[in-house]
Amino acid sequence: MIKYKHTIWLVSLILTIFLLPTSCKRQTETGINESHAKTPGNSIHLSEAQIQLANIKFTQVNEGAFNYNRIFTGVLKVNEESALNISSRATGRILKLFLKTVGETVNKGDSLYKIYCEEMVAAERQYFTLQSNNWNFNGKYEPSLALENKLLLLGMLPAQIEKLRKDGKILFEITIYSPVKGVVRSINVSEGQYVNSGQTLFELADGTKLWVEAEVQPTELENVKVGMQSIITVPDAGNKPIHSTISFINPSLEQGRNVTVIRSVIDNSNRKLYPGMLALMTIQSEKHRSVVAPASAVITSKNGSLVWIRNDDGSFSEKNVTTGIQSDDSVQILSGLTKSEYVVSSGAYLLNSELVLRRGTVAEVR
Repeated sequence: MIKYKHTIWLVSLILTIFLLPTSCKRQTETGINESHAKTPGNSIHLSEAQIQLANIKFTQVNEGAFNYNRIFTGVLKVNEESALNISSRATGRILKLFLKTVGETVNKGDSLYKIYCEEMVAAERQYFTLQSNNWNFNGKYEPSLALENKLLLLGMLPAQIEKLRKDGKILFEITIYSPVKGVVRSINVSEGQYVNSGQTLFELADGTKLWVEAEVQPTELENVKVGMQSIITVPDAGNKPIHSTISFINPSLEQGRNVTVIRSVIDNSNRKLYPGMLALMTIQSEKHRSVVAPASAVITSKNGSLVWIRNDDGSFSEKNVTTGIQSDDSVQILSGLTKSEYVVSSGAYLLNSELVLRRGTVAEVR
């Protein structure tokens, strides 16, 4: 606040230097400071020379197409909705792992691991015995079908069971294959480890779809809606634009941080993108016709936003406005201005400082 008071004092001194010659001349001619005598409480009169010396510029307010356009920094993440846990179907010992590195791509039908399971070996022997004693060559009887279903549940494939039925060769090591295609997210087992039925061994995720999550300040949330178009670019992948939509907005802030997360889903069928890559999310809303003013014309204080306008008699006065979306150099005016008015685009802070000192108060302006 002290620094701001010094700044206001310096700006006022400059403006006073500009105003002093004309003020003295008017007082010499009439004995009255006509500028102050004819100036309302929130208006300031300046001569053309003073306007030029203070570099005060003004422009007519126009109505134009205005849209919300922001770029947020994000990161590519695994699509959690596609995550799949692969659990052991049987209790036994892991003899060999075919997957040992996180990030590997697994195709459907690829070998995952080999397991030795006493229950499975016993079921194989019993199944072969029943099949050997089965004289019904046109079908299978109920005990045999029950054992076949048990072997399928333990992880054997129909082809393996058929081979067992024909040659009677017991499989002490059963290879388990992947039921889906995906990327390995985690490996929760090691070779030689005993596992229980239902224990999670691998976690896979579908790499053909990725999440793009970006952090957004709470003040931006009113302009971001689910379903809005978003354009994703990944610098490390050539910045090729990827069109998507906002699919999720976190309803709560990140713990210990004043930000929330928004999300888009992008296609990665060519598998050239990887979780952890930096991504830029550009969000642009539909264009709306509205009153638009230069961003330099709007002064924000603890009491709201205001602008300075040039009146028909040549004076300048402040006016409260309600602002909406802001771009790099323009602000959407929701109320307070019409497109026929002239707004001060350069020197607004100078005029505001002069008025503040006239009133004898210091306003908090940021």
